[in-house]
Amino acid sequence: MNLDFLFEMLEKQYSSKVAKKIIQGYNSKRFTTFRVNLLKSSVMEIENVLNMNKIEYEKVAWSNEAFILKNASEKDIRNLSIYEDGKIYVQSLSSMLPPILLEPESETDILDMAAAPGR
Repeated sequence: MNLDFLFEMLEKQYSSKVAKKIIQGYNSKRFTTFRVNLLKSSVMEIENVLNMNKIEYEKVAWSNEAFILKNASEKDIRNLSIYEDGKIYVQSLSSMLPPILLEPESETDILDMAAAPGR
């Protein structure tokens, strides 16, 4: 993919060094990440399912409910009952941060102004 136009825009806004790092990030492989829906499951149950399916994962230091998959894609996860049953949510790590930082109380309304319409 030719990203010259993007590199030029980024280089103007930042520096050449930062622009190169951003472009490298676009081109690098991203691991599938998800969080456990504690209303429907537990971390232990999800770990057991992943282990039974020989799916390697890494736990995230700042969230006990967050997982990074090492040898499975989002497509692989969608075939598991834990996904179909809503026991996990495929979600980027950065999207998991706001609720942790906000610590909303029960019955709190939150408007996500950056939310995509979904599929």
